[in-house]
Amino acid sequence: MTTTTWKRFVGVLLVLTGIVLAGGNRLTEKAKSETSFGGETIATQTVGRRDYRCVQRSATAKPPPRLSPKFRARGKVRESEYRPVALDPLCQAGQVAVPSSTKHFKPEDQKGNPLLGNIRDRRAFERNPGQVVRRSLRPFKQVYWKGRGEVERNHASLLPQAACDGVAWFGSCYYYASAAFTRQADGGGMTMSIERPAYVRGDAGGHTLDEIAIQGGEGNGNIVELGWNLSSDQYGDSDPHLFVFHWINWNPTCYDGCGWQQYSGTYFPGMNLSQLVGRQVYVGYVFYQGNWWAWFDNQWLGYFPGTEWGGNYTRSELIQWFGEVSSSNGVPPRTDMGNGRFPADPAAATNFTLCDVDAAAWVCWYRDQQNLGATVPAYYDIARTGFGATRFGGPGE
Repeated sequence: MTTTTWKRFVGVLLVLTGIVLAGGNRLTEKAKSETSFGGETIATQTVGRRDYRCVQRSATAKPPPRLSPKFRARGKVRESEYRPVALDPLCQAGQVAVPSSTKHFKPEDQKGNPLLGNIRDRRAFERNPGQVVRRSLRPFKQVYWKGRGEVERNHASLLPQAACDGVAWFGSCYYYASAAFTRQADGGGMTMSIERPAYVRGDAGGHTLDEIAIQGGEGNGNIVELGWNLSSDQYGDSDPHLFVFHWINWNPTCYDGCGWQQYSGTYFPGMNLSQLVGRQVYVGYVFYQGNWWAWFDNQWLGYFPGTEWGGNYTRSELIQWFGEVSSSNGVPPRTDMGNGRFPADPAAATNFTLCDVDAAAWVCWYRDQQNLGATVPAYYDIARTGFGATRFGGPGE
């Protein structure tokens, strides 16, 4: 063996040894990297720490017997079939995956919504959060102003302040790029791109996310949400994580818990989605036999029991699909929304097949009637790019 060949052999051996050593602690999340050997590229694998555990399924309700409602267009549109990612199960049959830690359930910053206005009185919020949130709500037309001939301006701050030119909530500033549709339905869905935006920490925490919010009840304050969220403050890494959330009469609850019933052994709220970055995933909720069931990819993820709302939330009246940034790192914000690209860029983040569920027909109809809005379009924007389809995002500063 020549000296050159020996050096190449030792180099590859060291790489493989590092992989074996890193895999000593029951690790599951895999990411591919590459190393060069003699001018050729060799794929290797690195692994991340296991962020879940498998437990026996305790959910008592049974999911719909069929897979998620198929999306179909309400119009003459050439449709393409959804191709599931279809990851392998993490747990054995009869078991579900749950996060190893619950520390991320209640981060320092609050979960937002495009309809919210400024909230500054922390004591009043702590005494009666639902009342404070309801009083802050802004008119639908003020939030969803794009495309109606209005002058492009900041439509958020009712009382602008130096620390926030978006929507102020305690020490954080919120920005949205959103689409919405008002219609009675049995839920809603969309196909979303999983992204890894740049996140810059601030004094009061923060996040950048993409989601669907399905709302109903008085003032549309009963809400179920599903999407991906990135925050190194909340999760301890720079990857997107799957999340669920719900509100009860505009009272915020918590991420990934607070009544959530896990069903899937493949995907789970809190899951690191780094292996799905760049992929498009079909997600949504449907009201079925008294519960709000969420689907993610080709799986019934789990559900929020209808008893969370006393059985009074059985239909949706409003669906919002949006990017959200919570920032406390200055004005302008330095955190990306989507993938940091404006919607004029064909490579920007996408939300499409924006649909509402007809449970009787088992169809999620997507239309081209969504209203659009952006808090500060110079930072983050949204644009219609096709029938029931949008691109959104931006770099902030």
